[in-house]
Amino acid sequence: MDTSNLATRPLDDYLAQRVPPSASSVAPLYRETAVCHAYMCVYAYGCSQKTQRPAQVMKRRCMRYLPEGMRVEPGLSDMALDVLARQRQQGHRLSSTVLVIMDKMRPNGPLRRS
Repeated sequence: MDTSNLATRPLDDYLAQRVPPSASSVAPLYRETAVCHAYMCVYAYGCSQKTQRPAQVMKRRCMRYLPEGMRVEPGLSDMALDVLARQRQQGHRLSSTVLVIMDKMRPNGPLRRS
């Protein structure tokens, strides 16, 4: 039986946990931040830090900067969906696959409601 994997399993589980906002012991002066533009982000649908307007968020909580194993599967950003919806309204030809994705992601209308 290979025991080398068993020794690192608790450490991997511990490192995979997200740090809650109140548990940060880093002084505000040293916190690394990123500007979050949730409207353009492909991870926004699964992000707990997104806001309606651009905002500064800590990099350790931004989905873009998390390790691959902790990120959600990337999707289409709201901006990309809006661009495709405008093209659809203007009569541009879109593939059937794109139309299915748009109908799935935006069942209540083509453009995002502010």
